[in-house]
Amino acid sequence: MADVASAAGVSLSTVSRALSGRGDLPGETRSRIQLVARDLGYQRAATPRGRPSTSDPRMIELVLGVFDDPWTDEVVSGARSAAARLGYDLVLTAERDDPADDWPTRAAARKSGGVILGLIRPTQTQLARLRDFNIPVVLLDPRSGSHRELESVGTTDEAGGHDAGAHLADLGFVRFMVVVGDPPFRFGRAREAGFRAAVLERVPGAEIRTVRASWTDADLAAALRPVLRQTPLPIGVFACNDAMAAGVYRAAATLGLRIPQDLSVIGFDDTPLAASLAPPLTTVRQPIREMAARSVEFIRELRSGAARPGERIELPTKLIVRGSTCAAVRP
Repeated sequence: MADVASAAGVSLSTVSRALSGRGDLPGETRSRIQLVARDLGYQRAATPRGRPSTSDPRMIELVLGVFDDPWTDEVVSGARSAAARLGYDLVLTAERDDPADDWPTRAAARKSGGVILGLIRPTQTQLARLRDFNIPVVLLDPRSGSHRELESVGTTDEAGGHDAGAHLADLGFVRFMVVVGDPPFRFGRAREAGFRAAVLERVPGAEIRTVRASWTDADLAAALRPVLRQTPLPIGVFACNDAMAAGVYRAAATLGLRIPQDLSVIGFDDTPLAASLAPPLTTVRQPIREMAARSVEFIRELRSGAARPGERIELPTKLIVRGSTCAAVRP
């Protein structure tokens, strides 16, 4: 620690606060000290590397890349309720695009009872740091399938997409559009696959147009125009999340199209946004709060040895029919 203090030009107490994650320090100072410590190969001596931490301070870390959007609001609410019920404190930790922001080190310093990673793909270095301190990790709705050895909680994405496709086909649609997210995350690919399978089962040879968009509610008018020039109305539309479905609503207003008569729209998530749209959005409900709560329970099971290594838990989706879909009426 003295070597780190000397190289960084600060006091020992400042180094201690920076590396423990405690106390008020300017962000630049904390980052500089963490980089120096990493370059010098410093390891905290409170719990030596490789020695499991035997303490359980009844604390669980929920690590998210963003906060204050409909999905993360539901996640925080579900995790907080479950943590309180099980006697844990919940720590909210932001993952930042900053190489000096080493949240696993802070989790290890706090000797957390477990870490839940929401929509985050951890690096091998981050996972190794948590394993060194015997801190269990649960992936909540992982974006890729690259960490199959880790425990995870998700939902039946493909089945949900299948239900959306079946609903539109059963309403009599013969022309379809699927709005897929970019980047093409694991759950988005699964939802699209289920949707396409259901449509083609019921309407063999059906025309399914693809529109690529960010995972936000941006106006999709520019992306929809070329599709609409080539595809007669009405069209059954499936968006791979509620935010993109809201983008379809904006595009419809821009282009003078009616929902549900011209475009019958289905989303995915059933966040509060869905019911607030006009007309209210038909969507596939994934039980986000329940998924977060199950992740907290999973941490407890991992600590007690009751969970199977690499176990994947999937909670079921449910189609929620509202006013954004109706029977297809063709000219």
